[in-house]
Amino acid sequence: LVAHGRKTLETRNGTMFERATGLCLLHVGRRTYPDGGKHRAILAEAGDSEEEIGRTTALPPGFSRGGVVALLELGDTRPASLEERSTAEVQSAACALGSDMGRYLTEVKRASFLKAPVAMRGQPGMFSATVPRAALPDGWEVVVGEEGASRAAAQAVGAPREGPRVRQTYG
Repeated sequence: LVAHGRKTLETRNGTMFERATGLCLLHVGRRTYPDGGKHRAILAEAGDSEEEIGRTTALPPGFSRGGVVALLELGDTRPASLEERSTAEVQSAACALGSDMGRYLTEVKRASFLKAPVAMRGQPGMFSATVPRAALPDGWEVVVGEEGASRAAAQAVGAPREGPRVRQTYG
């Protein structure tokens, strides 16, 4: 949903993304976040067709779980009350019910799938990763490291914010 540009708010109960504004690589874990299909109901309620829901909840051909699949541009992270999280606008943007989502909202300003997925083992939270420059989507300015690789230089919250970062996700 995030990489397709449909999910424009990422939510967490912690402040993991608080200092992670800017470019970030998206890692899709092997596990699926169990929400009992609530995200599909929210998408349908927002007017998405079954065909569109199927498209935006699937990875493109040739992509699979267990790797970096997209480049994101993250905006600010801020706390939100349950009342705000329960509005139709926020629930649609986060593809989750207000009572199910995290207390902190992070804006996803832009998202693009990589030209090719990069298989790698995930780690909890933010972590450092390198992807081949050739895998990066067109039209994005990124920090390029040695040997033509895009480097994810900042990992932990509070670290210097240089280049794209990888974040772990399960859905």
